[in-house]
Amino acid sequence: MKQTKKEQAVTLIALVVTIVILIILAAVSMNMVLGDQGIFKKAGKGANSMYDVEVNTQMAFNSITDEMDKIIAGTNTQSPELRQDTPNTPEQIDGMTPIKFTEPTETEMGSVEEINWDDSTWYDYSQSTWANTKSEDGSMWVWIPRYAYKITYNNPENKSEGGTIEVRFLEGTSDNYYENGELKTAKRQTSIDEIVDTTTDFYVHPAFTNETNINFANGGWDTELTGMYVAKFEAGFAQGNNNAPVVASNIYYTQSTSAVNKIESGKTTDNSSELARNWIDGIYGETKTAIKYPTFQPVTYSMNYISINDSYQLCRHLTDEGNIYGFLSNQIDSHLMKNSEWGMVSYLSYSQYRN
Repeated sequence: MKQTKKEQAVTLIALVVTIVILIILAAVSMNMVLGDQGIFKKAGKGANSMYDVEVNTQMAFNSITDEMDKIIAGTNTQSPELRQDTPNTPEQIDGMTPIKFTEPTETEMGSVEEINWDDSTWYDYSQSTWANTKSEDGSMWVWIPRYAYKITYNNPENKSEGGTIEVRFLEGTSDNYYENGELKTAKRQTSIDEIVDTTTDFYVHPAFTNETNINFANGGWDTELTGMYVAKFEAGFAQGNNNAPVVASNIYYTQSTSAVNKIESGKTTDNSSELARNWIDGIYGETKTAIKYPTFQPVTYSMNYISINDSYQLCRHLTDEGNIYGFLSNQIDSHLMKNSEWGMVSYLSYSQYRN
């Protein structure tokens, strides 16, 4: 599928280049034939005039060749529409189905519509329509493409007053982007001690970068990423207000007690420590209870009374055999969201692409 899209893109560019060349050739030909210095005017002026025509013709074709080189390289300032700042195509993952949302009307509620991976109406970041998918259990995920960002503060002396975030989508795993048809390269931190200034230049967000050479100073990875999927909603329990199946994972609760507010415990004095419990398992603090797979859907009872360690272990095992999402372990590196990734989502959601 991706190969077909690339072939179509190359064909489109080739077509545009051909059209531009034909227009240039037509203009040159008309000038050569009908212009003040055209062939008709020069006819009968002898060998020297014919030599001038040949020289002018060669210069015209040299100009065409230069124009072609500029178009192919993406540096033709007269045709910036040929090179645009576009997001990386979402990765196709087993178990995921692309979806889009229909807007509610006066008579009908909004709905979720399943579509194909190659549906041209699936997403359009320029219109703040993000690429959403749904896994087999009903969980929803959103694709965050690789990007660079720059921050402009309303008051540089007092950053708490807020500002604006500009985003530039990057090509593949590179640091390159196009702005008004011109190829540019975003910056990134190159040493552990470097202090970057994201108010003067575009910097690649570290959540997408290989930071092994700077000891993962900003929460990066050991490889370059084209983008990543994140859960659209917080983790919740299966059933209740959703149809996700209740399936036990291979991870067990490790906490035996939970801090409970006095109102919840029914006591009138201080908060207390009670045997650990939750909505779907009841009291599990004294038993070995497997954690049920969470689902990431709207209007769902949030998964609570779970330790950070148990959350981390559970998220690392969302691709185990028998998971409810349809995920394969060799396609996904599932994990608890890191601070850098939270920032990655937040920056994009406050940029010009927010929805």
